[in-house]
Amino acid sequence: MKTLFFVAVTLCALIFGSLTWKSAAASDVHKRKAVAEFPTPVTVQGVVLKGRYLFVHDDTAMNRGDACTFIYKGESEVRDKLVTSFHCIHVERAKVNNFIWRSRETAPGVMELTEFQYSGDTAAHGVPFVSKIAVVPLMN
Repeated sequence: MKTLFFVAVTLCALIFGSLTWKSAAASDVHKRKAVAEFPTPVTVQGVVLKGRYLFVHDDTAMNRGDACTFIYKGESEVRDKLVTSFHCIHVERAKVNNFIWRSRETAPGVMELTEFQYSGDTAAHGVPFVSKIAVVPLMN
C-alpha cells in the first residue's frame, strides 16, 4: 500500500512538474495599437506627422518608467520606421468608441499632439511637453 501511494505521488509530481503555468504577471503584458491619419501636419516631440502612423502603447514599459509610446510611419511596427518614442502621462478621460487624438494650436497654423486615447479605454496618454531651448554663445 505504501509503495502504491509513493508511486502515485511520484507520478503526480512528474506530471504537474512538467506543466508550465502562466502567472498573473505574465498575462498582464499588454500592448495597444491603432493607426491614425493626419491629413494636416501635427507636431509631436519635435517631429512633424503627416499621413498614416501606427501608435503603440506598451503597459509593461510604462510600469517600469521606460518609454512606453512608440509612433511608427505607416501601419506596421517596423524598427526602421520609428518616428518617436516617449514615456506618456496618464490622463483619465471619458470612455471613447474610436481611437482619437487631441491637439492644440501652438502658433497660427501649427498643431501639436497633446494626447491620444484607444477605443474602449478611459485612460488617455498625454504627450510630455518638449521645450526648445536655444543656446546662445556669450560674446566677449
